[in-house]
Amino acid sequence: MKKFIVLLLLAALAVLPIFAGGSQSSSGTTGGTAAPAQQAAPASNPYGVKRISAAPITLKIFAPKSTETPPYDQLEHFKKYSEYTNVNVIWEQTTFETQSERFNIILASQDLPDMFWNLNNRQGAMTALRAANAIIPLQKYLTPQSAPNFRKVVTDHPETVKAFMEPDGNVWFLPLFDGLAANDPTIVRGDWLEKLNLPLPVTKDDWLKYWKGVRDNDVNGKGKGSAIPLAATSSTGFQSWVTLFGMIDGFFVDVKDGNKVKYSYIDPRNKDFLAWGNMLWNENILDREFASITSNGFTQKNSQNLIGSYRGKLNGGFNVYMATLPANIPGYKVYGTEPPKADDGTQLHWGTANFVRYDTIGGVVSAKTKYPSECVQYCDWFYNFDAPYGGGFMNIFGLEGVTFNFTADKKDYNYSDYVLKNPNGLSTTSALLRYTNRNQQPGFVPPIGSFKMWNPLTEQAYKRIEPFYKASLAYRCENLPFTDAENKQIRTTMADIQTYVDETVNRFIMGKEPLANFDSFVAKVKSMGIDDVLKIYNSAYAKWNAPRPNF
Repeated sequence: MKKFIVLLLLAALAVLPIFAGGSQSSSGTTGGTAAPAQQAAPASNPYGVKRISAAPITLKIFAPKSTETPPYDQLEHFKKYSEYTNVNVIWEQTTFETQSERFNIILASQDLPDMFWNLNNRQGAMTALRAANAIIPLQKYLTPQSAPNFRKVVTDHPETVKAFMEPDGNVWFLPLFDGLAANDPTIVRGDWLEKLNLPLPVTKDDWLKYWKGVRDNDVNGKGKGSAIPLAATSSTGFQSWVTLFGMIDGFFVDVKDGNKVKYSYIDPRNKDFLAWGNMLWNENILDREFASITSNGFTQKNSQNLIGSYRGKLNGGFNVYMATLPANIPGYKVYGTEPPKADDGTQLHWGTANFVRYDTIGGVVSAKTKYPSECVQYCDWFYNFDAPYGGGFMNIFGLEGVTFNFTADKKDYNYSDYVLKNPNGLSTTSALLRYTNRNQQPGFVPPIGSFKMWNPLTEQAYKRIEPFYKASLAYRCENLPFTDAENKQIRTTMADIQTYVDETVNRFIMGKEPLANFDSFVAKVKSMGIDDVLKIYNSAYAKWNAPRPNF
């Protein structure tokens, strides 16, 4: 019966993407790579790492990777690290096309590697691994002696403990700590602000003044009325502005009402948001196509010098446009703004995520390994972001003199011309992926790794939203510990609710549905089962929010 349950879980997982490669696509060698010849590690080394084992040992790690990344045993810092620690690694690295199939075969056969790295679909993968008794808890191996770098990250970011430790104290996976956890600011055209002689907007009144200025003036040289003051990058993108009314779009924790999990669309404050949105629609401020816009459609409008503000990622809609559009739009410049301020002074940043990546498992240790402590020790180096020889640092910056150089005073460092002005025309990321793996594993990377190769205005944008990170994170209820049955009930109920909500909210904003019908809208959502879903959320949030043992 136990094997039958495991096979059922594997079958369910087979249709889901199991692995992640950060923002990269994944490819590479399939099957095992021969381990290098075993030889004794030197007593000291420039990396400053200790021998993990007195005698050479070999670990097998299943680790998907991006298309451009070389096999890990060809990366210089991986080779040296194995040499210095006495830990040789056989890497099994798959493509996106074959990884789910291979994962399922391994789990069903119980021919387990010592570790799995970079598993996506965190809840599904963890469910399958634990049902198969394929992994072990790790807390007893995360000691100051075995995992000093990991523990330093947690000490510096204590809010992360709840994201990787269960209330009973078990730690089942080694996380990927992603320092760019504050992202997605509201982006505004800086050159248009200057034309209108306006400061960066913060309050509703500030934004309205800017939007009306864009609407009523020829800010783009295409004629008055041609510019779009406010656009969305998806059909639901405008709903992010509900933060102006003290909520986060969708399920959120109301910290001002006993930390109850609520659903923003049926909250009484949502009626005020919808009235405000309808005003923007009637005033020709909101893009007429906000409810049907596609990513390609938005990109086309923005490239045509039409859009005055929108929500966009620092590593996407901000940096990419700053790198490409000024060549065709003279003076083009964008700024990231701090979160819009509500009437009560609250400033919630909608683009806040947990510092622990919730979509991926950095690494898990197999129940079949002979070396559980050594597995943890091997991973610990990748939580060290000290320049130039921390594992996390080398995964992002690569090799001194090749992909980065120190400044003359040795107090700072920058990417080299090989990365920033590649002689073969490679993008910055493509150039780096000849020497790094961009942290597709257990590890730690702060935002600095990205900012060093992005437009300087990107870092300015981050500094405007980062101060609001911790307060905004308290409103989030991501990756709660739902049971399989609860997950099924949520998916089934919310499929119909979300379709109805999205359609009706857009109708309210466009005036096709009178706001007098808001109470009927709420009643309809309740009749579809939202209260049952909220009970599940609140129960799971209480479990998640329970105190953890001292770490």
